[in-house]
Amino acid sequence: MRNKHPVKTRHSELEQSSASSSSSSQVPQAPRLTHEVSCDVPAEMYPGGYDGFEHYMILKEEVCYDHRSPPDFRKSYAEGRKMIRDYPAKRLERGVELNDAPMMFEFSLRVLSLCEVPIHGSSSHIVVRYLGDVAGLSTRSALERNGGGPPRLKNNSPQLQLRALAAYAYFHLWAFWLVKHGGSLHALKKSNVIHNAVYAANLCVERGFIPPIVLRIASWMATTEARYGVDMRKSEEFKRFGSLWKAHEEYLLRLQERETARLAKVAMAPNRYRCANEGCDIQAINKNALKRCAGDCPEETKPYYCSLYCQRLHWVIHRESCKKDLSAAFDGMVDDDGDPNWIDVDDFHVPSDRYHVSDKGWPLFAEREGPEIFIDIPNVSLYRKGEIIRVRTRTLSPDCLKAYKMLWVVAFTNAARVIVDGTLVDPPPNMGYPLH
Repeated sequence: MRNKHPVKTRHSELEQSSASSSSSSQVPQAPRLTHEVSCDVPAEMYPGGYDGFEHYMILKEEVCYDHRSPPDFRKSYAEGRKMIRDYPAKRLERGVELNDAPMMFEFSLRVLSLCEVPIHGSSSHIVVRYLGDVAGLSTRSALERNGGGPPRLKNNSPQLQLRALAAYAYFHLWAFWLVKHGGSLHALKKSNVIHNAVYAANLCVERGFIPPIVLRIASWMATTEARYGVDMRKSEEFKRFGSLWKAHEEYLLRLQERETARLAKVAMAPNRYRCANEGCDIQAINKNALKRCAGDCPEETKPYYCSLYCQRLHWVIHRESCKKDLSAAFDGMVDDDGDPNWIDVDDFHVPSDRYHVSDKGWPLFAEREGPEIFIDIPNVSLYRKGEIIRVRTRTLSPDCLKAYKMLWVVAFTNAARVIVDGTLVDPPPNMGYPLH
């Protein structure tokens, strides 16, 4: 039996025409980015060894650091583990009794993240009180508890006050969905919960501190027009928080400006910034982040890949153009002579050992920690049509990013969703790498 490859010419022509059109095309329009997050997790410290540790770290990233100057992720994880090890629940409770501000704040973070502290029915009320006291908020209950004056706390600091203020905002955004008719326009107008969240977030901005939770609160308030038909930011209750709305607008503007600049750079060498495998959504921040084909194909059309699997899958398209002299790409091909035994077959086969994102075989971490890759996720909310969320990472694998994106796909089965979510939160002993 003779083998013939009728797809060779079509695939080669497609690849060449695509490359030539890319090089001569104009810079594409920037997507509507509304949120960008860097998710870097040190493999040697994951999952942390404590119940709720990942939630605890996420919460700290949300409230403790300005989004414009994020901390070193490895140092942050090391400090988080040390804090939990050195300050168990009993020691924190003793610190709370002594009105020690750092211990009150740490205890509140542990309760909110369900990390290594006992939880009971009144925990939420205690947390909001501690956070308000550390933040220096002159609430009615605080004034009553302290004889009409501010709370007298030990070891408080301006930085700690700002972090407590952000955590106070975080708590009230979360609580907004738990009040009667939570999430409704009625609750927005009648309950003081979301008002407290916006008030605290605005105070953070006015004091020069803009952690991610502040932007998240402003972003949610920006959807009120789509949700309720009225932009509540312009209402009497909320229009005085102009600092918060301005900070959010400036954040979105900076995102678009950076993306426009990035796309201009990508247009100079588009093959180096996106995985060449059709259907793969992995892109690169830096042109050295993806792995290049090692063949003799011209540099201007040379494909780059996020993984070995994507390279193998794309080989059926790329193999005939993976030569410097494309005129010799079809040497040895013969025309169909009408022989009935001539069967058109393709000798490329997708590797049978490939794992799927709904299996527990995909790797959680990248083979090596290196330049950032990212994936863009369309927001599926009915109130956020056209919005894009970008997830960037130096440490997680391309498959991990693609699996996370699948969590946003409506058609994703619940069974697969449980597997993916479980792997992200509670990885297997082999850290998600396939066993050999």
